[in-house]
Amino acid sequence: MNLLRGKSYHFPQRSAASPVGGWLPWWTRPSRMMLGASIPALVIFSFSGSSVTLSHAQHFYGTRDFLVALFAIFALIIGALLGESGWLGQLWNKIRPQRREVRDHRLLPDAKLGETLLNERFDYFLMAVFLVSHLIFFRDFFLNPDLVTAVLGGNLELKETFKTIPGVTTWTQVSLVLGAIRGMRWSGLLPGKVKLISLFHVVFFGTLFVRALLWSERLALIEGFVPFFLGALPRVTASAGPLGRTQLRFLPLLLPVAVLLIFIPFEFLRSWQYYSGQHSSIFEFGWRRLYTYYFEAMNTGAAILDVGGFYDGIAGPLSFKAHEAVYEGLYLGTLDVEYNNPGGIHYVASRMGNVLLWPFLALVGTWFGLTWRAYVEGRLFALFYPITFLGLMEILRIPYWFGLNRVMPTSVVIFLILLWAASLKQRVRVHRSKLAEEWPEPEPWKVAGEIPATTFQRR
Repeated sequence: MNLLRGKSYHFPQRSAASPVGGWLPWWTRPSRMMLGASIPALVIFSFSGSSVTLSHAQHFYGTRDFLVALFAIFALIIGALLGESGWLGQLWNKIRPQRREVRDHRLLPDAKLGETLLNERFDYFLMAVFLVSHLIFFRDFFLNPDLVTAVLGGNLELKETFKTIPGVTTWTQVSLVLGAIRGMRWSGLLPGKVKLISLFHVVFFGTLFVRALLWSERLALIEGFVPFFLGALPRVTASAGPLGRTQLRFLPLLLPVAVLLIFIPFEFLRSWQYYSGQHSSIFEFGWRRLYTYYFEAMNTGAAILDVGGFYDGIAGPLSFKAHEAVYEGLYLGTLDVEYNNPGGIHYVASRMGNVLLWPFLALVGTWFGLTWRAYVEGRLFALFYPITFLGLMEILRIPYWFGLNRVMPTSVVIFLILLWAASLKQRVRVHRSKLAEEWPEPEPWKVAGEIPATTFQRR
């Protein structure tokens, strides 16, 4: 990096698409998304009936399970409102010790050095990790090319045939943070001139598409696209006209249709050949199968709450081993092994117990609100925001915020980035000669909308 080589570094001009002071649709805010999307989805899946599912599992889900999920989401909303309010940040600023060092007011004491100095070469490092882990992930296709034809013909379930390598292929999930960084660069929140259509993005999304196709893992494609879209959203909203903003406001209503249109072609390759004799059309089969995945995840969560003692009185946390024992026991004959998602909010309820669930979810909701606040302020901590958003999208099916290995590689990378950014103020200083020359007026970016060039050197 220029910083470490003692060369001059110029702040990029703050993009007009920056979310600071800009417009963002209501559903980007966690509390509003839960009120306007998560709760309606819960009501629809809870009261639409189990007759349309394709599963032959025993029916456990009932009114009490609906109420547990409903009040759990309300606990998340309360915590999210606290995190979104900015009150915690104000409290922290009041209680933290003041710095003894007297600094020139023009030295940017609150400058976002990390956001400004995150070099684009870091993207290529993450891309190398992403590609190498996928090459290992797809090793069986290179050894047996005929498997590709078998998969496209719908004759092979790879998840049951080939095994992953824990700790190695897990790093394919770094796509969450890589997608977020690239989207934030394109929108101007991070430095770098990134083209929307580029070889980098073709390779990135192409790899995820191949994975979704050959491994029947559509979620992997979503986990690359959604973080990129959220990072790019400030620029999208800045350039959107009245019609575009109206469409963005109603995106939660359009999203299920888009998901279904993506789901059906993949399901055609995956299972339609086997089920075609049982259904009149691929469309009818597709929407019922998609519905089944979500309803049966809720049904699984309800079954574990029932068997695990959640409703039998005071129930403490359930260990991972105990939860898995109940989970595997239910799938030995009571539940349908084909639809084996553990449940989202109900999974957290079964693990935490009925005593700790509500305060725990309030804390999780606070985390959600803090990630959103970092997002609208354009800070590096916002790299956690896509995980929050995905967790709310899948709140009924997958517990993104609790016990899910899919987010571990991304979380590790983000923590390392934050540690690197936190140490920058101890490793860089501004040349006062250059400062007086290039920045004569205090805080000019508040007027001109840009940050002037400043020279940094390593101490």
